[in-house]
Amino acid sequence: MPVPPPETRRRLVTLTVVALVAVAACVLLGTWQLGRVHRPVDGYSAEPTTVPLDQLVPAGAAVPGSDVARQVAVTGSYDGTGQVLEPGHLLDGQTVDWVVTPLVLPDATRVLVVRGWVSGPGQSLAQPPGDAVSVTGRLERGALGGGSAAGPLRSGYLVRTAQSPSDPLSLQPVPVAPPGNQAPDELHVQNAIYVVQWWLFAAIMLFSWWRLVRAANPQPNESDLSGAHA
Repeated sequence: MPVPPPETRRRLVTLTVVALVAVAACVLLGTWQLGRVHRPVDGYSAEPTTVPLDQLVPAGAAVPGSDVARQVAVTGSYDGTGQVLEPGHLLDGQTVDWVVTPLVLPDATRVLVVRGWVSGPGQSLAQPPGDAVSVTGRLERGALGGGSAAGPLRSGYLVRTAQSPSDPLSLQPVPVAPPGNQAPDELHVQNAIYVVQWWLFAAIMLFSWWRLVRAANPQPNESDLSGAHA
């Protein structure tokens, strides 16, 4: 078999390196697209739409486990006489007290609202606004202190995230994570097409490289072989 000249060999080495890099890039891009073929819908938000409290938890009903941490809206008036500090909560490694105030609803029932937190029991608390307010908060299960015998207490409590009008003296809000809802995976045809495209490019590059290498190293034909043996 004839040996290619040095210049041809150098070109073949360069061509081989370029082909290997290009093929590896195409394979990696195709693999990345393969991982995106089955995935949740782009732009999906785990935050459901805010709904009225009565829609999820009517008076006398328990908080459904599936609705924990969901944001609800409610309108009422705070009862400052039932406001308490709920101690023993951790926030960034610091022990804080939650400010818990009952909100009197139009049907005379009450729901406890965590309006914020303070760093110690020695803090003086301003009375909440006495006028009607619209509160948005995350719905949580469990019991807290606060409230009074003036009216029935709703199940669970709210961790306030917004209020209109706002308090005269703003409290630091208690951070609460949104619900951990996950969108179901769906088949994304466009990404599947990209997988085929990138891997087809890799195959074409390998075939082209093989053709170029073969052209640079011509095989002797039968007449050449017979002449060499004569």
